[in-house]
Amino acid sequence: MDSQFENCHSLVNYNDYYKACVFDTCTVPNSGMECASLQIYAATCADQGACIDWRRLTHGVCSVRCPSNKVYKACGPTEEQTCKSGLVEYNSTKPVEGCFCPQGTMLYDAGVDVCVKTCGCVGPDNTPRNFGEEFEFDCKNCVCLEGGNGIICEPHKCPKQEEVPQCTGEGFYEVTDIDPDDICCTVRTCRCNTSFCTTLPPKCHLGFEVHSSIPLDQCCPVYTCRKSLSHLVEGSPGSQVLGDKCQDCHCTDEWDKNTHFKVISCTHVKCNMQCNPGYELQASSSDCCGKCVQTKCVIHTDGNNILILSPGEVKNSPKDNCTMYSCVTINRQLISSTSEISCPEFLENACQPVSLPHETPSPCSLTSSESYITHQGCRSLEKISLTQCQGMCGTFSLYSAEANSMEHKCSCCREVSTTKREVLLRCPNGRSVKHSYLHVDSCDCLSTECNSSNETHSVATTRKQIT
Repeated sequence: MDSQFENCHSLVNYNDYYKACVFDTCTVPNSGMECASLQIYAATCADQGACIDWRRLTHGVCSVRCPSNKVYKACGPTEEQTCKSGLVEYNSTKPVEGCFCPQGTMLYDAGVDVCVKTCGCVGPDNTPRNFGEEFEFDCKNCVCLEGGNGIICEPHKCPKQEEVPQCTGEGFYEVTDIDPDDICCTVRTCRCNTSFCTTLPPKCHLGFEVHSSIPLDQCCPVYTCRKSLSHLVEGSPGSQVLGDKCQDCHCTDEWDKNTHFKVISCTHVKCNMQCNPGYELQASSSDCCGKCVQTKCVIHTDGNNILILSPGEVKNSPKDNCTMYSCVTINRQLISSTSEISCPEFLENACQPVSLPHETPSPCSLTSSESYITHQGCRSLEKISLTQCQGMCGTFSLYSAEANSMEHKCSCCREVSTTKREVLLRCPNGRSVKHSYLHVDSCDCLSTECNSSNETHSVATTRKQIT
């Protein structure tokens, strides 16, 4: 390689560069650092007018890779000729190494890294175009203008569709697709979706089977019943014929003019299903006559009586007002419960008279009593009829296998609707004031959270205990 740099030795002192190259090679071998020392020395020589093609002698160690459209030159021009610059002669004669356009081509422009054979235009796709050349890009019609005036583009015009399809047939729907002849344009076409078809296959008579076909230019199939050789049976009139599991079929004397076979007559299997109390007959896909499904709770009370309750219904025992029966639905299962109401010890001396209806109230009913209303020392002139909710509501605890725990359902007798009323109170100083109070209009059993502690229910007595 020393002979390659011989022309430069008289122009540039090479000792320092040589020492640096030896140091890089010995200190950091196989790193390519020696290439840097040689490159700097060659560039210094080029500044002095001596061009040295040294890289080809390194056996690929210090080679330069250029883009696919460029080639490496050890002694290239300082400023490369372009279509924009024309044949301008540059004052600088110092050669430089680098990647340049191949022989017979030139750079289109300093800002467009494209090598062209003829100076025309370079479009946005970096493709060289000749002057006057028309081309299509990004669904636009473009042309390379003469005289280096660049490229102009205008939107691509799509032809009007001559025949617009009428997607009126059953199962057809209109879609917009890309025109196979022009990907920049769209066309409206009809597509078929058999899920839009409403015609269902018919139920053919015994000995026939369904055949389907789709006529030309149609979407939905057309069904017909055709004679089935696999279903033909041999038998005399009146003999039993195997048919649907829910039908009784037999061969008749009547001839079918279309099939030229005896007609098979079928009737539905006779059902005599009667469901027990609390059960309801419902259709079933596995049984011809349906199934009896429980829809209400069946409770056997004392005396072999049967009580039928709907879900959510609560009733007293017809013989004992202290026994309550209820029916609820838990996890799609009907659960019946029986609750006994215990009464506290009655102390007549600790009671004061009150007014109650003569009729025994039903569970959770509206009761009333008359009493004076007092507020901040003032009292009503007369006794006021005050209403309240009183009675028992159903409650129970049930083990749930699915939750592996006890499930509880509690309800209490509470007001459902109230109204605000006013009463005139007389105060000790003789002044009268208006006072408002709540009047209960209706009561019902409302669900509530169950308390973990044991609670004792009691029924209302005809006297209220004095505290």
